[in-house]
Amino acid sequence: MYFAVIGTDKPGAVQTRSDLQQDFIAYLRDHPGHPDVTVLNGGPMLAEDGESMVGTLLTVEAPSRAAVQAFMADSAYGKAGLFADVQIRQWDWMTGRPG
Repeated sequence: MYFAVIGTDKPGAVQTRSDLQQDFIAYLRDHPGHPDVTVLNGGPMLAEDGESMVGTLLTVEAPSRAAVQAFMADSAYGKAGLFADVQIRQWDWMTGRPG
């Protein structure tokens, strides 16, 4: 199953995001504790100024919503409590799908 994940940063979390960004990116690429989760694409969401990072958007493949929740909780951002809210929605990938 495919899932869209939207994590919205807590207000004032700019420094936390900056401090942990490289750890989070490394985790997206290599997460042996969650072999059933594949990160397909993602990146930071931006504020109206087009530069300030205010959240994260990911597309993942996983067997369940619970698997995605656990994956996000174990990330550097999840462990630091960066997100005010994390939405995980099952997604029907219709266009632009590889393969």
